Amino acid sequence: MHKRKILTQIEKNSLKTKHKEYNKRLRTQYMHKSQLTFEDFVDYLQGYYKKTIKTQPLKRYQIPTLRETEIIPSMSSLKEPSTGLDWNKHKEKLEISKNYTIVPAYNKGPYMVVPIHELHTAGKNH
Repeated sequence: MHKRKILTQIEKNSLKTKHKEYNKRLRTQYMHKSQLTFEDFVDYLQGYYKKTIKTQPLKRYQIPTLRETEIIPSMSSLKEPSTGLDWNKHKEKLEISKNYTIVPAYNKGPYMVVPIHELHTAGKNH
């Protein structure tokens, strides 16, 4: 490596104006942390500047803990979120609805609920 050049006062003054322009250009690019001190700027121009790398300590990863539950509720004790009913009442409603069907009352008319045993007369005028 070559020997460092000793700067004269005139060279220092010209480098100070270049240093201010350099830092100002970095500030206009929102790179405030990249600004250099005058000594670092001189080292940068002469090829001696080594950027210090700031390292942060690594965060330790913890394995998530699983909660062990002693009592697991059965399906019959859970409430249906959409209906607000428990499973037994919901099953009962499904069984009742199997005895009915929905058919149009007349040609292009409204729909009506009809028991399955009366389905052969649905939609007919009497």
